[in-house]
Amino acid sequence: MSKTMQAGIVAGASAILLVGVLVASHLMKAAPLDAKGCGQNVAGKTVIVLDTSDGVTAQTHQEIIDRVKNRIDGSVQDGDLVSVFTISALSKKNLVPVFAYCKPRRVGNELKENTRMLERTYVTKFQKPLEAAIRLPIQGSEESPIAQSLVDLSLSDYVRSNGNTKLIVFSDMMEYTDRFSLYNCDSGSLAIKSFRDSRGAAVARPTFHNVDIEINIIPRTGTTAAAGRCRDTFWAWFFGDDDGPSARFTPSNLPG
Repeated sequence: MSKTMQAGIVAGASAILLVGVLVASHLMKAAPLDAKGCGQNVAGKTVIVLDTSDGVTAQTHQEIIDRVKNRIDGSVQDGDLVSVFTISALSKKNLVPVFAYCKPRRVGNELKENTRMLERTYVTKFQKPLEAAIRLPIQGSEESPIAQSLVDLSLSDYVRSNGNTKLIVFSDMMEYTDRFSLYNCDSGSLAIKSFRDSRGAAVARPTFHNVDIEINIIPRTGTTAAAGRCRDTFWAWFFGDDDGPSARFTPSNLPG
């Protein structure tokens, strides 16, 4: 084989290799993201609801922060949308997230990606803003429209999805507004009827599909045993319309 032919073969192979690299680079090019850092198809959603209508102890607040961090690190997949909502009297008219962003990848292929940029994006766009949102001071308010807020969220795209949604609530679950209150309640069935009546023609009980609901109950020393039983009955009914393979309702207590 002549040197000219060998040179031609090498040149051809190099050209094929170059084309392959360019094609691979094009295929690996990241899809465009929206303002929330999300792609076109969000497979999972995690909605965190913080009841800021009453104060909490230092140990309760720290446990809330720790539980959120554990859920984000342990069960939220890259690309999932994470949103944080706070509940106060303002939630009746202005229920908007204090944080909403899709979890970015923080680990990549060092041969093909800028891994430092991935880590920087994760910290600046996701980790730090999320930590700031869940460390918001709890200053109290005149009302605690927990149920109304959860009904509104159930109808929003933050909860509704084609994939799996996890709804994580941190609250004493003692609803009180100018139209309905769980304080001084001693009958769960009467509380349910009273709440239905207070809602009028509006949706009273939310409908969920494939939503994993986790309730973290903030302790209140002033809550009587009867009111606690009434509260538990009410919320078991309230979250009772949920179907799908991932649908579940898990209440747990917080320290404090």
